[in-house]
Amino acid sequence: MIVPTHIADRLLAECLGRPRAYQELGRLCDTVGGRVAGTEAAARGEEWGAGLMRAWGVPSVAFEEFPIRAWSRISLDARVTGPNGWALTAVSHGLTPEAADAEGPVVDIGHGDPEDFTAHAASLPGAMALCDEGAGAGRRKLHRMEKLALAQEYGASGMVMISSASGMLPRTGVCHRLGADIPAIGIAREDGLRIQRLLAAGGTVRLAVSMRNRLWDGSARNVIGEVPGSELPHEVVIAGAHLDSWDVAQGATDNGLGCAIVLEMARALAALGERPRRTLRFALWGAEETGIHGSRTHVERRADELDCIAGVMNFDMTGDPYGYWTPGRTEPGAMLRGLAEQLAPLGMQPDFSSGAGLHSDHQYFMLEGVPVVCLAARLEGEGGRYYHAAGDTFDKVSQAALCRAAAVGAHTLWALADAPERPFARLDTAQVRAMLEEAKLIDALRAEGYSGPALG
Repeated sequence: MIVPTHIADRLLAECLGRPRAYQELGRLCDTVGGRVAGTEAAARGEEWGAGLMRAWGVPSVAFEEFPIRAWSRISLDARVTGPNGWALTAVSHGLTPEAADAEGPVVDIGHGDPEDFTAHAASLPGAMALCDEGAGAGRRKLHRMEKLALAQEYGASGMVMISSASGMLPRTGVCHRLGADIPAIGIAREDGLRIQRLLAAGGTVRLAVSMRNRLWDGSARNVIGEVPGSELPHEVVIAGAHLDSWDVAQGATDNGLGCAIVLEMARALAALGERPRRTLRFALWGAEETGIHGSRTHVERRADELDCIAGVMNFDMTGDPYGYWTPGRTEPGAMLRGLAEQLAPLGMQPDFSSGAGLHSDHQYFMLEGVPVVCLAARLEGEGGRYYHAAGDTFDKVSQAALCRAAAVGAHTLWALADAPERPFARLDTAQVRAMLEEAKLIDALRAEGYSGPALG
């Protein structure tokens, strides 16, 4: 048994037998709703998280404030012009301009891969670049920030991204870390397909976009709770999830769900009456959606402490767990293999993956070589369909899956914190570089402005 029986029994009883976070997530969704970083709603969410940590027995709870470029939407009008035109069902992407009025012919650039832009280079100046959310066969899917950067580079007057979800569900999401130069919007799949049909038939489609947003120098807060270790309090294991969300819905699966898992873990582990060797740190990260600012700030401010972090767990839209993901580490080790066996009744399998990925709060820990141990999980039901869209509401959250993820997460965090020797070593710069090259992430990092040592 990786986790001793008396500890495992208590964690299972708390997470599965008397859970409380699901109900509190409902309260967050229904009374606060969407929580764009830097807004009043985000601040209310931060108070919600800190209040629960304190009420649930986490000994030390504090805010970690940091500056951000804050953004909120005011208005958007997007329409196909002309006698047969219509108003699009659309949402502005995050960090789009304060004021933009653009019009131009639509150029369909397919997936928006680099070669797609190159193939249409002559047509793009002054045009609206239309792309979907996907990628060509065998290619890495570009983030919308990368596609917008290419649209700006090729002189487009705007970028229009077609939702992959049917049901008139345009998707929002950040398109620039500090503020875009041209408008970028998400449109309903049905509108995008209609435009593509008109273009394929040889017609010309013109699109007009008028948007107003608010941009200001603001701040956000991480919520940090700690349970000191019994023998090695200077060494730390972290369980974190981002608390901010977009405002088009309630931020339920993305990512109130992850926060509820972390809070349930914190409650269960604080209630044990017994502490592991290392310190447990629980983090509700701020401003992930607008550029992963909260966890990045945490890493930068603790640069001299990174050697003391024995493991980081990140929970972002985490569904029903079935395995482990350890980026850059092809051998999961005896501890995770043993945990998968011990937790098999909860659905865990000897399923281990190691390919690196970006765009969530594990990213800057991973880039520094800090051990990242995440749950591989399936988001059942319709939660994934409503990603960054109007349907991300509390009713999409599975209580049973949330409780299983909290139970597996709590066991894993305890095992990382109480192991006599650290299960994983910190990767050096060369190892991080090799991991990024294998996953073909170098260009993606450069596109978002990262220039750390792993990129040379």
